Amino acid sequence: MLQSGKPLLRMWRTDVAVGTRPYTKHAHTRFEITVVDRGRGEYSTEKAVYPMEAGDVFVFSANEIHCITACSEEMLLTNLHFEPRYLTGEQDNWAEENLMNLCFSHAPDFENRIPAERAQVIRGNQERIKEEFEKGQAMHPIAVKAHLNLMLVDLFRNQGYCANNPGSVRPCSFDMVAVCDYISQHLCERITLDALAQIVHLSPNYFSHLFKALNGISLWDYITARRVERAVGLICGGKGITMLQIALECGFNSTVHFNKAFKKHTGLTPGQLRRNPELLSH
Repeated sequence: MLQSGKPLLRMWRTDVAVGTRPYTKHAHTRFEITVVDRGRGEYSTEKAVYPMEAGDVFVFSANEIHCITACSEEMLLTNLHFEPRYLTGEQDNWAEENLMNLCFSHAPDFENRIPAERAQVIRGNQERIKEEFEKGQAMHPIAVKAHLNLMLVDLFRNQGYCANNPGSVRPCSFDMVAVCDYISQHLCERITLDALAQIVHLSPNYFSHLFKALNGISLWDYITARRVERAVGLICGGKGITMLQIALECGFNSTVHFNKAFKKHTGLTPGQLRRNPELLSH
């Protein structure tokens, strides 16, 4: 796995074996860009089933359900995930607001698959990012972010990711970065609506309404998804840690609550994932 500084951006390669897989409700709070390096298969979403061919690129906004359900020829994928807040702090206000919204939603008619013949710019920049990580030269974090920005510009200008009128993208009405930072830092603790609303100086009810309107997901579903993501990492990477320890580490007060939330957000039980970590590997 490759990553830049804190794990706000991660890149890794995945092998997918030939065969069929169950359709699980796989989603995450990170933005995803995946390149099919070789092989053939099928990607299923709530809207469509897409063919996967070498050279294709797949793009999923945060919290968008997707799952590889078939592989007819062994595939190699390069996955790039990043949190929306990875993009903030270096653009002007208009760019920052639009990039944040780009990570959480897209135009209704955007298809998650970008076929190989239209994906040269994204593939090329993703390859440059991989090279920057591997070589680790001076200022490579700046180069990584520059190539990522070029990929997003191509999505915005040429791939129909956003509505044709840039002004139709709703600006964020509060500091989403501060909210996401607070949630990340207190994920294993009790998080209250009042505490989050105070960060952005809004009433709790209004803040909760705005969060869902801007992100397409309720505040509590977002927090639960973040906790489940952390649990997935602990289950797949931690040996000798009990499910109760994982539940408590991820902010759940009981294994009953943990199991219910995990099943809702992944379509699997924690035990199923522990027995077969590849079920949610991509």
